[in-house]
Amino acid sequence: MIGCVRVRLLGPVDVVDAAGTTITIGSPTQRLLLAVLGSRVGDAVPQARLVGAVWGECPPPTAEATLRSYVSRLRRVLGDAVATCPGGWSLRLAPEQVDIVVFERLLRLSHEVPEAAEQLVLLEDALALWRGPAFGELTDNPTLRPAAVRLAEARAAARESRAALLPRRPVLSAPSVFSAPSAFSAPSARSAPPAVSAKGSSTLLGRSRHGRPPAAALLGRAADLAAVSDLIGAARIVTLFGPGGVGKTRLALHLADSLAGQFTHGVRLVELAGVRDPAAVAATVADEFGVGCFGGSGRSGGSGAGRMDGEAMAVLAAASGLETLLILDGCEHVVGAAAAAASALVSGGPGVRVLATSREPLGVAGEHCWPLRPLRVDGPDAPALELFRARATPDGSASVPTELAPAELAPAEPAPAEPVPAGAVADSAIADSAVAGSAVAGSAVADAAAAERIVRTLDGLPLGIEMAAARSGAMPLPELADRLDEHLDLRRGTRRASAARHGTLTDVVAWSVSMLDRPHRAMLRIMGAFAGPVVAEDAAALAGLPRATGLDMLDALVARSLVVADPAHGLTRYSLLGTIRDYARWELGAADDTLSAAHARYVLGQLRVADGLLRTPREAEGQRRLADLLIESRAARAWALANDPPLAVEIAAAVHVYAMSRLRIEPLSAAVELIRAFGLHPPAGVEPHRLADLVSDLSVALPPGVSAGALSIALATAAAWYVSTGDLEMAGACAQRGRLIAGDAPERRFSLELLGDLAFYRGRIGEAVDHGWELVAAARACGDQHAEVAGLRNVMLAHAHAGDLEAGRVVRTQTPPGPLAPSDLGWLAYGEAELVVDRDPDRCLLLLDRAVSLADSVDNCYLSGVARFSALSVRARRSHPRPRP
Repeated sequence: MIGCVRVRLLGPVDVVDAAGTTITIGSPTQRLLLAVLGSRVGDAVPQARLVGAVWGECPPPTAEATLRSYVSRLRRVLGDAVATCPGGWSLRLAPEQVDIVVFERLLRLSHEVPEAAEQLVLLEDALALWRGPAFGELTDNPTLRPAAVRLAEARAAARESRAALLPRRPVLSAPSVFSAPSAFSAPSARSAPPAVSAKGSSTLLGRSRHGRPPAAALLGRAADLAAVSDLIGAARIVTLFGPGGVGKTRLALHLADSLAGQFTHGVRLVELAGVRDPAAVAATVADEFGVGCFGGSGRSGGSGAGRMDGEAMAVLAAASGLETLLILDGCEHVVGAAAAAASALVSGGPGVRVLATSREPLGVAGEHCWPLRPLRVDGPDAPALELFRARATPDGSASVPTELAPAELAPAEPAPAEPVPAGAVADSAIADSAVAGSAVAGSAVADAAAAERIVRTLDGLPLGIEMAAARSGAMPLPELADRLDEHLDLRRGTRRASAARHGTLTDVVAWSVSMLDRPHRAMLRIMGAFAGPVVAEDAAALAGLPRATGLDMLDALVARSLVVADPAHGLTRYSLLGTIRDYARWELGAADDTLSAAHARYVLGQLRVADGLLRTPREAEGQRRLADLLIESRAARAWALANDPPLAVEIAAAVHVYAMSRLRIEPLSAAVELIRAFGLHPPAGVEPHRLADLVSDLSVALPPGVSAGALSIALATAAAWYVSTGDLEMAGACAQRGRLIAGDAPERRFSLELLGDLAFYRGRIGEAVDHGWELVAAARACGDQHAEVAGLRNVMLAHAHAGDLEAGRVVRTQTPPGPLAPSDLGWLAYGEAELVVDRDPDRCLLLLDRAVSLADSVDNCYLSGVARFSALSVRARRSHPRPRP
């Protein structure tokens, strides 16, 4: 049997026979011994090494006798292959019987063969041997760790070589998958009813946002990369956990880069650091999938936060069929909500895989966890030292010596010199050379020792190391090490050992901040007020500085590793890591009410500017800006609701058009909570839309300082949320209430649009036409061409569905002269298409294709979905050739 067995160490340690059947190995200790012997197959492994592997530095008195017992049991499986040799044991198997040896042999051969095709086959065979991290659960055993790291690095290199040999495969964003229009859409007369099952036929409008540049180079993480990559391949939920500053996000981004090609719908990133309310997590994650349709049952019962959370979870379950990797970054402050969202994503279908980063596991069924530990600090090749050297100089050159050659440690030997007349001068030059050589060697020794002190002091935490390295150009390394030691000793005091590592990072942040001048500390405080990434103009404006000055300060903070710069989307965006943001908020005063109020008002101003662009030919610019501001608007709204309620209403109103036109779940659902907080949510129960009930409820005065117009918009947004869930009764109640509160104010147009939609969905064509014309009049009175187009569209669609095509064509001639936003032009094309669908299907298809093109140009996934579905329906009825993908 021994001649047929194979020992597998590139994954969980086991032994299989010729048929591939696993042969049981009794205990973890026996597997450990097999791993140590197998890592050096054919070599004699000293007894002391095996004792150290099993018991570490403190073996019991009976260690040798117990070890012999373990070896004897291992022989029951492997027989004479476990051979006794002087001072120890050896695993004597043929090279092809141990997967490590086979792997390394295949790698060598791949470098020797000339043809790329042969190289690729060899690399594929080598990588196919891996079943997980080398040595499985034993990978972190100190005796096995060096071999595990070496093998992981070899595996990573093999993957890179294989990728270079493979044909290029584009990384795709999620395609739009359309079925039936939502209750929100203006459906074709021949289409499905408005309420659509979330699980069965949801409209998934994918927006893959993995557009970042490659993450900065990782040092000392090859084994972690390989292990987590394997876990992602084997499990639906993987959590990468560890202390703050250990590099979880950077590792996750590297995995995103390396794995993107394996997922048809790409990699998506949701940064949860800016989501402070756990209740907003599900909606935030759902928005990442751009789900444009998830109908409800149409029932009006249960309208609380629990139901909204349930609707968002239904969206996630509907999205679970997408073949994508979702990264939930920074879950520790909303761990319960993140766990629920991850569970919903993997429970509804086989597609989505979740990689979470957190300071603690999510604690959900099926979760696989990988602890990310600080970098090793021992030895001249320690990754922590390598990181410090790389960051200490811009090009990574060795201003911090890697190791010292013997010649550098001794005074320079003077070379024989020809006699010169001025003998004293020659002697002096020789002496100076010797002194200089001694000084250089002494400085190098001191720098090497200081670098080692620094990384040890920082516990191998990458963020702390990078911040210290950023200061290495300002002072000699020994002084840097002394100042760091002094600062941390003063701050640590009597800190408990269990909190030491987290305290080290906080202390390093404090130390680095203490070396900033007042203006740069003030800019760091300003950055702490933002919830997510912002452009330089935002930070400078909130700080009251010119853009150029603010940009210079941000770049200086980036150079000190206190601010992160991300140039992925054209304009560089700046943000803080969680630990540094916490420090800025609580130690520098970024969370105080004065700055929070200034932040909220600044965000409101920017939302209004972007909202204005959304209604013009610059719609794409406004759309991008609003998407970037969503994190800030959420944080600002939450602060304002607790401290300045009228401001919270204004913020909610400013995102109405964007939230409704793009079906953004979080701002739509947030409006429901807002009106509930003001006591204006319609009562659940029988016929909540009755006018008598609404008027009675409105007998109470509005809260002081709250604008009736803004509050009516918030009610319209809440109505839009309920329409999207299929609860038309509650949607009607909210829209009616918003209309009554607005009175004759221009803001009444938002509720009128919802009331027209609702009448249309219920088949009340005359009522839909009346609301449409009332909306057109209100829009023209205040010069809002976007609302005017919405009213005309609704009137056109109502006439088309009633069969009054001539009246519809007359409406089409009354469209505003422009210039109009692309989405408004698209909706007009869609409305005209409905008028000619039966008489001229070819023209109908041209109009629908134009609507799709216009919608896609501004990322209006809702209009794009409605128009695509209608086009598919027309083609199906007319046996028209399938559209180009």
